[in-house]
Amino acid sequence: MKKPRKFSKGARLVYLAVILFLLSWILIWGNNSFYHVWKQKRAIRELKIQSDRIKAENDSLNHATNRLKTDPEAAEEVAREEHGMIKPDEVIYRFKPARPDTTAKKK
Repeated sequence: MKKPRKFSKGARLVYLAVILFLLSWILIWGNNSFYHVWKQKRAIRELKIQSDRIKAENDSLNHATNRLKTDPEAAEEVAREEHGMIKPDEVIYRFKPARPDTTAKKK
C-alpha cells in the first residue's frame, strides 16, 4: 500500500489560493458570474416595466387620436378647452378663483 503524498505548506496555500480565485471568478467577476447575471435580470425586469408603461401610453394616445379623427364632438371639445376657440356670436364667461379669506382666524 502506498502512502498518500503530502504536499508542503506552500503548495497547499497555492492550491487553496487557486481554488478561491476560481470560485470568486465564477461568483463575482466573470461575464457569466452569478452577480453579473443577477444584475442583468434586474435590468431586464426594469426595462420590461418601462416598456409596459410606454405601451399603455401609446395605446391611450392612439385611442385619443382615433377619437379626434372620427368624433366631431371630441374635436370641438379639444378646440374649446385647450385652444380657447369659440363659435361666432358666442360669449364665454371665465371666473377667477376666489382669493383665500384674509379675515380667517390665524392659529
